[in-house]
Amino acid sequence: MFKSAISSFCVTALVGLFGFTFDCEEPQQATLSSEAPLKKVFVVAHRGDEQVYPENSMDAFLGGSKAGADFVEMDVRRTRDGSFVIHHDENTGRSVHCPQGEVAIATTTFSYLRNECRYLNLPVDRGMVLTLAETLSLMRWTRTGLVLDVKPVIKEHEILEFAEELLRLDPQGHCARGIDLGGTFNCFSNLIIYVNDLNAHNKLWRVAKGLQPADPRFRVLSAMKYLKITYEAKTALAAPEAWLDNDGLAFNLMASSVEDIQRMRALYPHKIFAVWTLSQASEFALAKSLNMDGIITSLLHDYIKYEKTK
Repeated sequence: MFKSAISSFCVTALVGLFGFTFDCEEPQQATLSSEAPLKKVFVVAHRGDEQVYPENSMDAFLGGSKAGADFVEMDVRRTRDGSFVIHHDENTGRSVHCPQGEVAIATTTFSYLRNECRYLNLPVDRGMVLTLAETLSLMRWTRTGLVLDVKPVIKEHEILEFAEELLRLDPQGHCARGIDLGGTFNCFSNLIIYVNDLNAHNKLWRVAKGLQPADPRFRVLSAMKYLKITYEAKTALAAPEAWLDNDGLAFNLMASSVEDIQRMRALYPHKIFAVWTLSQASEFALAKSLNMDGIITSLLHDYIKYEKTK
């Protein structure tokens, strides 16, 4: 009976919010853990299934889930009027068309983005720029986790407003009472987050872990996996107290030396290490040989084929 209720809610929600349906499944049980090395490499579809669909669009996220990604990654920015939206670049233009030409996300309103701008190569009814809340609702009943790449324009003084947006996944506060109905990504444990502004990331981590005074409601966000993000592994090795104090690290595989990666893996065997953004079979093979926990790829289907032909 509970399974039927989930399925019914999922179809109704997607039809009501976006005007189309998607095959939803029961929520996935969380498999991430920072307590022990992961046995299976988790696969992240970079900006959704951008190999087939426009990046960061609803089709890309649902497509990534349907293709079998463990997680879909999305980029979070903020508009002038305070809305958290999903968009990678500072400006529209490359992936999103607006009639007045290129506009800056930070200096425009969400109303303008929603009503005037559309992703290229998608039908009008599915080509809108999404808010973070809409995307979380869209993915809520799939079996796919989310990687939230919070862009550096979101600063320390704004990060608790971002946290409030996440808490809207659980408006009744079930998670704080130990009740997991499954629809909140297993009470946030199936979310990975990296906030590019280091001060903002640290504040969110401290608040979630109860390491600084804050509204106790934020404590449920401690279930997320907090990965700091840097370009090279050697940056983290040079200052581990600043970069390896959370659950792990996301870094550019090809910008990092094999020696640095091996050393970091040996020194921190219980951390989660994810590498980006992979696009070739040789990179997939290297990441696995180095015992990386997660692979972030812009070519999801190529990775799936690689795994099948190994």
